[in-house]
Amino acid sequence: MTPAFLAKWLRGQPSFPTIPTIEKLWTRSTSRGSSGDEDQPVAEQPHRPSRSSKPVSDKQAWLQVAVNFLVMFNSFGLIQSFGIFQLPYEKSLESTPSTVAWIGSIHIFFVYFFGTFSGCALDRGYYKSSLATGSMLQIIGLIVAGFSNNYWMTFIFHGVFQGVGHGLMFCPAVTMTANYFHGSAWKMMALGIAGCGASVGGMVFPAIAKFTINTLGIGKTLWIMCGVVTVLSILIQMLALIGPPKFTPTNTGKTRKKIRRSAVDWKAFKEPCYTLYVVAMFFVFIGLWIPFFYVREVSAKALDISKDDSFTILILLNAAGIPGRLAPALLADRYIGTINTYIINLFLTSITLLCWPRVATTAGMYPWAIAYGFGAGGVSSLLQAGIASLNQEHHKTGVKIGMAFTIVGFASLVGGPVGGELIQVGEHGSDDGMDAFLPMMLFTGSIMLLGCAILVIARVTKTGSVFKVKV
Repeated sequence: MTPAFLAKWLRGQPSFPTIPTIEKLWTRSTSRGSSGDEDQPVAEQPHRPSRSSKPVSDKQAWLQVAVNFLVMFNSFGLIQSFGIFQLPYEKSLESTPSTVAWIGSIHIFFVYFFGTFSGCALDRGYYKSSLATGSMLQIIGLIVAGFSNNYWMTFIFHGVFQGVGHGLMFCPAVTMTANYFHGSAWKMMALGIAGCGASVGGMVFPAIAKFTINTLGIGKTLWIMCGVVTVLSILIQMLALIGPPKFTPTNTGKTRKKIRRSAVDWKAFKEPCYTLYVVAMFFVFIGLWIPFFYVREVSAKALDISKDDSFTILILLNAAGIPGRLAPALLADRYIGTINTYIINLFLTSITLLCWPRVATTAGMYPWAIAYGFGAGGVSSLLQAGIASLNQEHHKTGVKIGMAFTIVGFASLVGGPVGGELIQVGEHGSDDGMDAFLPMMLFTGSIMLLGCAILVIARVTKTGSVFKVKV
């Protein structure tokens, strides 16, 4: 399937759910203002693409969702699968849980940290360049990591190279999807569908490791995963080539010149809602990834679950993220709004984490993994949508999301290693199954509950004491 074939197909009849495109919204608002009485108020006109007068079709919008889905598959699919490497790396690299966790944490950190730079690059029109560079770094990282036999080489190529590559792709893909669906009732659902790529990847990569890591070794397992990533990366580039050349609302006039001066908009932190929101997300994301790192270790050491069954638990955890991303998106779009949905989701996920120490059997671990996977899917997918919900300056969406990603990156950097240190503390204090993991579990649930409380304050700052309001 060539780009030329896909471009030709785009000119056919739409076969996807119809959404109001940017051009259609523009036409409706201007025609409404030009008919009838001249004093009639005119609907607010959304941002219009500036580099091309060609309308953005429904198929192009949903193809961008496909690009985002594949980017999430390659990036967060691997991140959410890091639990498959935790125990093997501890043995092969002769390292502690906390030391190994730094590999996964630095990976997540660079994904979010480079959100600031890739978000700014998107606002300047370098969308396709970011995707191509990120794909190359990811492929190189996986190939070289497969040859690694020491900690620092693994840290650099599995952690740093993967993280930088994913960071260059993640923020632009998410922001472009939000731009395509700006003003559409399908916006949250589109982001939710795209985010499901992370959950699908989180099922596929552990499934590959389940059949290869014990027989072929960790190096060849990484190469097999690299083959999957390479094929999908080629498809990402093909789909990106047939989209509009530079479809971002900041590509025009004074706004673009202003963004060229800085990748960071410090004035955003003068907005109480935005500041409280990113503080809340800092605490939430300290705890979010800890179960993804250690659920297999808890299963194997505390509950004596077999290696195959521990892989199954991680796969179930990721599988539950698919409805976990779609259900909150539907609830936010149709009924109560993004921030309200986020608060409910965070509260229920925190309670699930605090119930983790009470899981005492193998049979209990499966429903717990499903419950947490469902909640974690909503937590990660609503992050950028929450910023868009609070943001009134749509031409700054890319920069604001990028800054929030950077702050969240620092939280993700410390979360996994802190969890590993708390496991060591628990093991020194108790040898009785789940009790050895009690400090890590209580910390994870409590820190996420704190983030939820701060998000409630951010909502009150935005809406006041009004309870029944969609925000």
